Amino acid sequence: MVGIEKRQVECALPSHPDIQAVTSHLGNHGWAMSWDKPCLPGMHCQYACVPGKLMHQWDPTPTAYRHPESERGGLYCGADGIARKPFPDRDYCYQARHTLLVVSHLGQKTFVCQTVLPGDEAMRIANPVVAGGMQRLAVPGAKYWIAQGSHCYVNSGGYDVNTACVWGSRDIPTGNWAPYTIGLEEREDGIIFVTVGWNPVWLETATPFRSQVPDFGIKVACHGPHCENTPCTIDPAIHSVNQISHPQNHFNGAGGGAACVTNYSPFTDDANVVLFPAR
Repeated sequence: MVGIEKRQVECALPSHPDIQAVTSHLGNHGWAMSWDKPCLPGMHCQYACVPGKLMHQWDPTPTAYRHPESERGGLYCGADGIARKPFPDRDYCYQARHTLLVVSHLGQKTFVCQTVLPGDEAMRIANPVVAGGMQRLAVPGAKYWIAQGSHCYVNSGGYDVNTACVWGSRDIPTGNWAPYTIGLEEREDGIIFVTVGWNPVWLETATPFRSQVPDFGIKVACHGPHCENTPCTIDPAIHSVNQISHPQNHFNGAGGGAACVTNYSPFTDDANVVLFPAR
């Protein structure tokens, strides 16, 4: 008698206008998880929302940011191969209360890639910014998972999404090795904090391009009565690696990366992140 191979049950990524597939041609089959990790029964499986929106499903039991609970975002994959919402009354994604505008003066399309949290915190959520265009980044607030902020990696122009918004390797300055990072967080009183800085991985001894300045710069610009600690600028035309211009709130963060924090009120101020070519 010839044995019949039993096919492994997997949960499929829902087809929904608020969800964008991540490397759907690879083993994750569109889920915002490692390229070789399918969504299997018993797992919480993360997904990426379109720009301006945030994932609104996760394991409801955690009350603090700790591992492994911090990886239990998304839908729960049942033994029957159906991915279910932990919060049935919620949508897959929700529109962020506030967004931060990214303005690009670059000559090529680029990607600002948000990390997956709750999840493995790899930079898989794509926010494309076309050449000379704009894109809005969702700012997490108290409604988000344990009121956590977001973390993004800013890539040089010219790379496709499957090169930019993946973990990658130190062979290419993208993904985890992109030059700059952005952190976003909304305080309970509505004040938004924007952190811009050098990616500390760029500075590591093993990174082959660690002494090279990127081919573009980044700055936070703000206009209004409650803008504080602006402008914050990294300009390759005047700055060496790990240098930054800031009037007062300049510091070295995790891994020694130079960074600064700007805060503003979204109700009275106009703030944005500007990407510009090195001169």
